[in-house]
Amino acid sequence: MEMPQRVSIRYKEKPYNTSEIRLKTFRLGLQIWDEQSKTRKTELYEFILSCLKQIDRQDRFMVSLLFVEFTDMIRDSALDRNMKEDLIKTAFREFACAVADFEDIAK
Repeated sequence: MEMPQRVSIRYKEKPYNTSEIRLKTFRLGLQIWDEQSKTRKTELYEFILSCLKQIDRQDRFMVSLLFVEFTDMIRDSALDRNMKEDLIKTAFREFACAVADFEDIAK
């Protein structure tokens, strides 16, 4: 499935297109894993929640695709298995919290 290229959001007064959303997601995922931060209220959580609020309903599948790409990138990396598992779990936990909270807001 292709990423919709027309998607753009604003986060902390800066515009992001699809490629920039992808890069920021990857960077923030790596950052929270590196910091071993608590679930929720990390910058990755805030960024994903902000994306969900701004991206049209028909394009929200893109956020899930980002995490599929992220998992592939981690799986193909030279990290050891435990590090890969920790990174994927941490990033997906943040993603799941943002999606759940977004759905609660939408109700």
